[in-house]
Amino acid sequence: MAKVRKAPDIWMIAATLGILAVGIVMVYSASAVAAFHDYGDKFYYVKRQLLFAALGIFMMFVTMNVDYSRLRRWALPGLLLCFGLLLLVLVPGVGVVRGGARSWLGIGSFGIQPSEFMKLAMILFLARFLAERQQKLVSFTKGLLPPLGILLGAFGLIMMQPDLGTGAVMIGAALLVIYAAGARIGHLGGGSR
Repeated sequence: MAKVRKAPDIWMIAATLGILAVGIVMVYSASAVAAFHDYGDKFYYVKRQLLFAALGIFMMFVTMNVDYSRLRRWALPGLLLCFGLLLLVLVPGVGVVRGGARSWLGIGSFGIQPSEFMKLAMILFLARFLAERQQKLVSFTKGLLPPLGILLGAFGLIMMQPDLGTGAVMIGAALLVIYAAGARIGHLGGGSR
């Protein structure tokens, strides 16, 4: 029997598109003068942002139609791939330095930032890992220490670039996932009972 797909949450989509629109306005506000000075086009950065916004909206609608349980099988391979990319970024001559951080892989003006993919991979991995081991989560050493070790390993690689902003967002999102899975608040606060 096929699953019946529910209608999407219109308010959630509207809020997402609203935040995206505000972000595009902010990009224009913050970059119009510099873009005109550097490129002779005050919409230079806005056009680039609109391109990525359109790609993001397309991917949002694609992922809305994917059964999230299918992502379980890709959680570990995705995490391992992201760890490999984070290591590759640190290799001189391979990782591209932008803004004082060696956090990009790319050729010419096209580049990807593996730490951004690590945020998603870490959340997917932790969701699967903790769902499969939820009974052990009440124990600090058996339940909480392994995912925290993986999380801190990824954070360490991101900080070697260095990219504190991305690392902090990943830590915050991961701690929320761990807490939602049932971890004791005392364990997350540093206690080990």
